[in-house]
Amino acid sequence: MNHKTYSYLASGLGTVLLVSLTIGQSACSSSQKEMNSDTKTDPNSSLIRSDYKTGEVTKLCNQSIEKARDRFNKLAKLSASERNFDSTTLTFENINADLGDEVTPLTFMKYVSPDKAINAEGAKCEQAVGDFTVSVFGRRDLYNALKDEKPRNADESRLSEKTLEAFEANGLKLPDDQLAQVTALFSKLNELQTSFSNNLNKDDTKVELSAEELQGVTPDFLSRLKKNPENGKYIITTKVTDYEQVMENAKSGDARKKMALAYNNRQGIENTKLLEEAILVREQIAARLGYKTWADYQLSHNRMAENAPTVLKFLNGLRDKLAMRNKQDVDQLRTFKKQILPGPTSGEINNWDLPYLSYQLKKRDFALDDEKIREYFPSDYVVDGILKIYSELLGVRFENVPGAHVWAPDVKLYKIIDQKDSRLIGYFYTDFTPRQGKYEHFASFPILSGRQMPDGYSKPVAAIVGNFNPPANGKPSLLNHEEVVTIFHEFGHVMHQTLTKAPYASLSGSSVAQDFVEAPSQMLENWPWQEKILNLLSSHYLHPEQKLPPQMLKKMVKARDFQQGYFYTRQLMLALLDMDFHTAGGPVDTAAVYDKLYRELVGVHPIEGGHFSAGFNHLMGGYDAGYYGYLWSEVYAADMFTVFKKHLLDPKIGQRYRQTILENGNMVDANVLLTQFLGRPSNHKAFLKKLHIQD
Repeated sequence: MNHKTYSYLASGLGTVLLVSLTIGQSACSSSQKEMNSDTKTDPNSSLIRSDYKTGEVTKLCNQSIEKARDRFNKLAKLSASERNFDSTTLTFENINADLGDEVTPLTFMKYVSPDKAINAEGAKCEQAVGDFTVSVFGRRDLYNALKDEKPRNADESRLSEKTLEAFEANGLKLPDDQLAQVTALFSKLNELQTSFSNNLNKDDTKVELSAEELQGVTPDFLSRLKKNPENGKYIITTKVTDYEQVMENAKSGDARKKMALAYNNRQGIENTKLLEEAILVREQIAARLGYKTWADYQLSHNRMAENAPTVLKFLNGLRDKLAMRNKQDVDQLRTFKKQILPGPTSGEINNWDLPYLSYQLKKRDFALDDEKIREYFPSDYVVDGILKIYSELLGVRFENVPGAHVWAPDVKLYKIIDQKDSRLIGYFYTDFTPRQGKYEHFASFPILSGRQMPDGYSKPVAAIVGNFNPPANGKPSLLNHEEVVTIFHEFGHVMHQTLTKAPYASLSGSSVAQDFVEAPSQMLENWPWQEKILNLLSSHYLHPEQKLPPQMLKKMVKARDFQQGYFYTRQLMLALLDMDFHTAGGPVDTAAVYDKLYRELVGVHPIEGGHFSAGFNHLMGGYDAGYYGYLWSEVYAADMFTVFKKHLLDPKIGQRYRQTILENGNMVDANVLLTQFLGRPSNHKAFLKKLHIQD
């Protein structure tokens, strides 16, 4: 996604829990009671550990799983007279949440630990937890112990409904022999998905380009690149920060083609095999569970859309509406190419031309240069500004915890305090410095879920993980506007995860319908497009008193609509790609399907020899038959923003949003929460207006 990167919420830290419940995410370095003390927080103690010795993550992970297994076994053996809602459903919920308290920090190490050995152990723990969770929700004895217990109130009814739904989605209505087959298939799927993710996490694909090939890139970018001493060429990673620098700025089409081919072939052969095998395994699971396709299965639970026909109708409706806008955008780039690169082939647009032409045309027509814009957005100042804005809007304050134990330099820990009564609400970490082996994209990770405990409400813990351009040439880390929007988005997820008041870990925070989970964060992306907000976030790194110049700001806002037909068409193409894979009903040639859809929708030939889907981690990280959710939830995001549009920092509206949307988690269906917040049923008028599309 070249000009607007949608990071996805890393639900369950990448552990693919093949059920609608996620196991609770929380810390294991100290007891729940110690971690949730409102008044006695030692800044030198850690909420989550990262100082593991080799073998310790594996040992702790196995111990936690075995402890949970013993507790589940005891629950299943309860006699009829011993069974009641507390001893069955609530106990089951607490075992899952306690397991999450212990293992989530271990699996989180896969994504952030600078120690390769610990990183690898985190990955193995993630797979082990996934396998164990599959086995738990495939146990008929546990299901039988839970299914006949009667809830005593609305909250317990919601918990019971979602818990039983999770079991039934994993085949508990099947005969024992078929259930065993489905459980084995789910375990196989978890193995494939974990391997896919691990491959990308450790991928170190690089490209070597000469100084001549890199003409056009910024001096700051060149200054931080290493050279191959044998040939003098610059060594460039395929991390997003490097990839975008080359694709948007390098004048050489051949250099951009090399970069694009390398990026689209990260783990190309191996991950293509894993994805195509996973698609077949998913089809087998769906068939055994009585569904026509995997998409029908996935959409039958914990989705607002509910079924595949509804999703396809939504996507195909957008396809027709976006076609003309996309053609106009691509034709605009084609005309621009003829102007700057006249010649017999200047009318041909290549896949690797799109980001370059788009960025260069934007600079020409709007006089906008990312490198100039960056000067006004030092990363530390931006993050502090975002915290102030969220503080004013949502009635909280954020306090840095000095001396906190963290997993890498520059990682910070913050407390979240309620402004009204000074109550400690939760914590979050920020991790923005690139390093080898770290998660590549931007994402928010729920680490400790909020839930009601005997001694009070537990304090949720979350983390924002991403990669800013590092300091270079004496300049601090500087952000372009797209990165500012991304942090606004991710922090929206953190607020969803930490301001929750839902009583159960499995239903708290952002554990909502998957096609709604992005809506709150997408809505908040509108803030950093407003003049008032940009003035709060900008400060020239050399002259702190200087804000983003009014003319530059106006040009940025004017350029917001630039190439949006292409952008949304590409999002639509990825959503249809996902649905095509998961409604195929047989073997899928993922590269061929991608090439066909890209050609049809984007109107440009895809890069020959590419394996884009091998790096499309969404499809093996929980968004399979779910990528449509980005577009689907944008409808709700646009509608919710109509309430805030003229009142960006109104604390009364912010409190209504916090109490209605954020605090409820999944205790109430998303469409009900939307109606309560909006004061009317939601509609798609604002979304279509944003795209200048008539219904």
